[in-house]
Amino acid sequence: MNGITLRDIDSNNFFQCIMLKSQESTGYPLFEENVASNVFSIAQSKVEPEWVTKAIYNNENEMIGFAMYGLSPILHVYFITRLMIDYKYQGKGYGRLAMLEIIKEMRKLSCEEIYTSFVPTNDRAKNLYMSLGFKDTGRVVEFGEETEPLYCLNLN
Repeated sequence: MNGITLRDIDSNNFFQCIMLKSQESTGYPLFEENVASNVFSIAQSKVEPEWVTKAIYNNENEMIGFAMYGLSPILHVYFITRLMIDYKYQGKGYGRLAMLEIIKEMRKLSCEEIYTSFVPTNDRAKNLYMSLGFKDTGRVVEFGEETEPLYCLNLN
């Protein structure tokens, strides 16, 4: 494992993308424990076109996850709002590689800071973001009735 590519979601890979899940379970819930479903995220990107959605592929050309990032229409900052790796591929370092690739893509947007948030009980996400240099801002973001800690990566 040494490469990750981000690819557009189109008619050729849409169905495969919406069938990915972050945890093994029956059915396809709209919201999983730690992340919104890919179908919800793709729908959100259609009504909030500031979001970029990408399928994540490994070097064996297998779709292994999903990402959504861009200029948040609510917070007005560059934000990684979704990162999900399918449960079959978790624990193999793909999340880190995907984040590095997303950050590389976001640098092209000429942003100086990248923000993200996560479900407070998701220690894996917290550890990943902190290991990449994201710092806790001490602020939270609200999503309906949920609040999540806001983290920031300074690119300068």
